[in-house]
Amino acid sequence: MSLNGVEIDKGQLGANRLGSEDAVSAIVFTFLDDLPDFEIKTTRVVFNLNDVRALGLDEQYDGDNGCVAFRHVSEFYRMAGEGTKLYLYNCSLGFDDGAFNATKNLLNEAKGEIKQIAFVNALDRDFMTTNVDGIPAVVGGALPLAQALYDWSFENFMPVQILVEGYGVDATSASSVLDLRDLVDLEADKVSLVCGQDYNYAMTKPAASQKYADVGTALGVLAKAKVHENIGNNELFNLTDATRNAWLEPGIAGQPNSQIADQLATLDAKGYIFGVNYTGLAGVRFNNDHVCAPVVLDADNNMNEHSIAYGRVADKAVRELRRAYLPKVKTTWNVDSKTGKLSSGTIVALEDIGDQVFEDMLGRGEISYGKANIDNESDLLVEKVLRVSYVIVPKGTINKIEGTLNLKTRE
Repeated sequence: MSLNGVEIDKGQLGANRLGSEDAVSAIVFTFLDDLPDFEIKTTRVVFNLNDVRALGLDEQYDGDNGCVAFRHVSEFYRMAGEGTKLYLYNCSLGFDDGAFNATKNLLNEAKGEIKQIAFVNALDRDFMTTNVDGIPAVVGGALPLAQALYDWSFENFMPVQILVEGYGVDATSASSVLDLRDLVDLEADKVSLVCGQDYNYAMTKPAASQKYADVGTALGVLAKAKVHENIGNNELFNLTDATRNAWLEPGIAGQPNSQIADQLATLDAKGYIFGVNYTGLAGVRFNNDHVCAPVVLDADNNMNEHSIAYGRVADKAVRELRRAYLPKVKTTWNVDSKTGKLSSGTIVALEDIGDQVFEDMLGRGEISYGKANIDNESDLLVEKVLRVSYVIVPKGTINKIEGTLNLKTRE
C-alpha cells in the first residue's frame, strides 16, 4: 500500500532543439608571439574579454606592438555579446597552407563545436606588400586554402564557415580588383573576404596596420545572427556604437568610404564585405553576406550556396540530420516480404526522422520548407545502405526594393 497517492517523476531532458550552439566561433591568429598564457600552437577557450586579458592579450599588447590582435576579439564580443564561446588559436604561421592545415588540430580539439572561424593576421604585415589584382598575393592565395579546409571539415562531419581578413584591398581602383564572384578554377562558396574597417580606429594605428580589416566584427555579427540571417540585415546589425566611438566612419584599407564612394558598388558586385552607410538610416551595416563564388541555378531549380546564410543553413541541416540518423545505424527494420525492399511503413518511419529535423528548423524560422525522401529501392538485406535525399527551400532575402511613385489628381 502506498501513502503517496500520486507519484510523478521528472522526465529526462533530450537533445536541445533550439539551436543554441550556432554561435560557437573561433579566431586563428597568424604571426602572434608567445603570450604569458597563450603560447604558439596552443588553443584557448574564452567567454568574455576578462578571459582574453588573462592570456596577456589586451589593449596594451596591441598598443605596444602596433597591431590589432586584441581588437579582433574585442569587436567579436562587442557584437556577439559576453558569454559567447570563442576558441582562440595561436598558430604562429602566416596565411599559407601551414596555417590552414594546423587549424585542423583546432577543429578536432573542438569536436565539431566551432561553426564559424576567422583568420586574422596579428603582427607581421611586411609580407602583404605584393599585390596581385588589387589584393595582397598572400590573401588571394589563402582563398583556395580556406575552401580546402572547409572541404576537409565537411568530410569529417564538422563543417565551418570561414572568414578571411582582406588586408590591403585596393579600393581606389575597384575595376581592376580580383572578382571574388568569378575566380579562375575556384568556387569558394564557404569562404568570405572581409575588407571593411572602422576607419577612425584604423587611423590610430601605425601605417602598416592601417590597412587591416575588421574580420572580428564580422565574426561577432555572424555569431549573433541566426543561421538564416544575412549579416547585413539593416534592422538587426548596426555596427555603430557612438558611446564607444565604434564604426562611426566605415572604410577600406585606410581609405574612408566617403573618398571611395564611386568604387563601392563595384566592390559589392565582386563579392567583398565592408561597412556601408545608407542615406536616411543612422549607423553602419555590412553591405551583404557574400561568399567567393558565383550565383548558380541549374535546370532543376537547384542553386548553390552563394551566400553565408545559405551555407550556414545547409551545414546546420547536415549536422542535425547526421545527429538524428546516426543512432539508427545498425538498427533493424521491416522489409516487404515479396520484394525484399523497404516496406511502406519503414519508409514513412525513416522519413519522419529527417522531417522532424526540418520541422524544428521551420519552427525556428531557419528555412521555408524541408523534406526527407527515402529511396524505396534501398537494399537493407545485402547492401545494407539506406539512401535518403533532402530538399530545403531557404528563407528569402531583400537586397533592394524597387518601386515607382506617381502623383495623381485623384485615386
